Amino acid sequence: MGITGSIASLLNLFLEIYSWMILGRVMLSWVNPDPYNPIVQFLIRATEPVLAPFRRLIPAMAGMDLSPIAALLAVHLTQRVLQTTLQSGMGAGALVGVLAELLGLIHLLMTFYLLLLAARGGFHFHSWRTFRQGRPPGIDLHKPWIRFIFQATEPAIRPLRRWVPTVSGMDVTPMAAVVVLLMLLSVIQEVMLGIAGTHLMMGR
Repeated sequence: MGITGSIASLLNLFLEIYSWMILGRVMLSWVNPDPYNPIVQFLIRATEPVLAPFRRLIPAMAGMDLSPIAALLAVHLTQRVLQTTLQSGMGAGALVGVLAELLGLIHLLMTFYLLLLAARGGFHFHSWRTFRQGRPPGIDLHKPWIRFIFQATEPAIRPLRRWVPTVSGMDVTPMAAVVVLLMLLSVIQEVMLGIAGTHLMMGR
């Protein structure tokens, strides 16, 4: 395997341990631990240098700190890049593999966002239906998870409101955003298939 492979393997092991430390930090936030506990202090000091930059870049939504999720994704991507480098070396094959990993992560995040948009569309339909039946809309934005869905999807929906008319008084912009995102996912899927074919040809 060589010295480079050994170093990459050690880095991969370290990243695996570090991802568990981040998960431990997340679980600690749920139980209000003793701040003077040595283990608690160690986890906070060890993970804060990584979480702090993500926290500055990603604002909290509905009172939820999303920086651990972003940090875990970054650690996972780094691990996959290391594994690809070990398998393909440092040549063009490794670059193609890294690009495939990046597109795979983007595809995963966009799929998750698609589910959020679909949920938002469901809330709009429910609100429209209850209003048509003469009842007040049943969307409780005081619930953190509902507020998170609305805050997370609003940046994608807001620009579409200028172009997408309401249908019988119902705001259908979430479903329009779903259609746009499905088209983007289809394009990314085609690119990923092309990269996979290129990577396979290079491995021969």
